[in-house]
Amino acid sequence: MSGNSDAVNRAADSEMPALAEVITALYAWFSTHRLRQPPDACPCCISSEENRVLFTVPLAYLSEKQLRRYAFKAITTWGNAADFRYFLPRLLELLLCPDSELEKDAFFDKMLYAGWDGWPEAEKGAVRQVLRAWWAQHIQHECFFEEELIGWLVRLTGSLEPLLQAWQPAETDWAFENLVRIIPHLPDLEKHIQVLTPDTAAHSMLTLRRWLSQQASVLEAGFFQQEPCNEEFTQAISQAHTLVTGLLADGTTH
Repeated sequence: MSGNSDAVNRAADSEMPALAEVITALYAWFSTHRLRQPPDACPCCISSEENRVLFTVPLAYLSEKQLRRYAFKAITTWGNAADFRYFLPRLLELLLCPDSELEKDAFFDKMLYAGWDGWPEAEKGAVRQVLRAWWAQHIQHECFFEEELIGWLVRLTGSLEPLLQAWQPAETDWAFENLVRIIPHLPDLEKHIQVLTPDTAAHSMLTLRRWLSQQASVLEAGFFQQEPCNEEFTQAISQAHTLVTGLLADGTTH
């Protein structure tokens, strides 16, 4: 895509929540969780050396490589829910790095398995701040290709509205392209929302459809901007525009 003005992008950056700041706060809120001893682990699956590393290396210095197997096996075969909450700040920090190979879907599922709904409100609030700050940065400035994560973000943060407020497709190239690319996947996106938040799914899906319909003018403007130079992307914009204009009318994307 052709670049929007630097001034617009700088303005978006200045309004973005500071991800580093809320991650620091996350560590502080979870600092009461300690490892008093190496986590219990299945001896057939986990070596004593792997366990020793998790116990001896300071939390903030554990690498993704050192934590990758734990992230996959946490609670079920390696440690318990209390241990997981000790590792959570570092796991979440690594998970949200652009080049992370940790599986977000599996990690968020571990959070529920660790009793997320019963955690203290202060701890849940700290996690929500991180997730919202990450989303605001990610959706505006990076390629978003994991539409199922929106369902998880709604489940964990409690509301779709702040996520949509942070998504400004007219302000950055990536935010616009993310909009265009995600619209054809709306049925899958809504399916994830329904599975993860059945009690509020109807409200969330209506909110999402209304918001997407409001982006029709943004898509139209982007179409005419891209038409002279990017035929393939222009076709994708046209398809997205056709889909969103019919959302509220027939309740589907077909």
